[in-house]
Amino acid sequence: MKAPKWYRKLEQWVEGDARDLKEPKAHDESITESTRKIENHNGPSLIRASRSELISAVSRISAVICCFVLLVVMMFTVAFMPTTSTESNVTMNETAKRYIEQGMDEVGATNLVANIILVYRGFDTYGESCVLFLGATAVIMLLANDRKNETEKDRAAQRLSDKLDAKIPNQVLVDVTKVLMPVLLLYGAYILCNGHLSPGGGFAGGSLIGGAMILCENAYGVNKVRTFFGHTVYHAVKVGALVFYAALIMYTIFVGSNGLENIFPKGTPGSLLSAGIILPINIAVGLEVACTMYAFYTYFVRGEL
Repeated sequence: MKAPKWYRKLEQWVEGDARDLKEPKAHDESITESTRKIENHNGPSLIRASRSELISAVSRISAVICCFVLLVVMMFTVAFMPTTSTESNVTMNETAKRYIEQGMDEVGATNLVANIILVYRGFDTYGESCVLFLGATAVIMLLANDRKNETEKDRAAQRLSDKLDAKIPNQVLVDVTKVLMPVLLLYGAYILCNGHLSPGGGFAGGSLIGGAMILCENAYGVNKVRTFFGHTVYHAVKVGALVFYAALIMYTIFVGSNGLENIFPKGTPGSLLSAGIILPINIAVGLEVACTMYAFYTYFVRGEL
């Protein structure tokens, strides 16, 4: 009985007769230049370190210092907070009562929740938008394709992905997208622009718009989406929305703390163009959320926009 081919190759390799078989990487005695440098060093030294190694060391030390300072600040903040059941602590919080009774007159929005999260506590909400921005930036840094360090296997996988993307799409998905895409975009814009009048706002509306873009990419391919939402447009919209939001918040804080008149009219409560800065803030937040959702999807799937 003739032995299988794989068994014959294994037997040749065990006996040392395999000429066409490569040695396992564990027995490969070739040492790269970087490996030699590491072996020649007796230990880490900033004197012998290169410029890139010095920058890396400084970055790590700076990160540790920043974390330590932040930890100290947070611990002091908690330590000096007023304890419960003391004479200096208020027995009744009147903030909620003011929000409910004077929120519409002071801000102009019929949705009292929008008054709180976007004006009264707008600085906190801006922090949440910064978290979305940093989250998307972290995903890009970790998952973005590095053209300088690509292997032939990575390039082959990318070519296969592009080839599959260029194929004729699923006709059922295309037909469904033609119907759902306008509805999702219109409904997302409606929720985004009516956040000061009814439940909704930037986060909910931006999620719908981002989901519509993901659906469009699945139906028509990434090249179709790139025609109107490429790498440059993505960064312009994402950074521009966050900067615009920051400018509005800083203006509101400056005007409120100095008792100045706000140039944004409150309008008539209940109308679309009312509530001062809430409508433009909702638009900025919606764009930020939509960009973040789409970036998460496309970088996890393809490693690029």
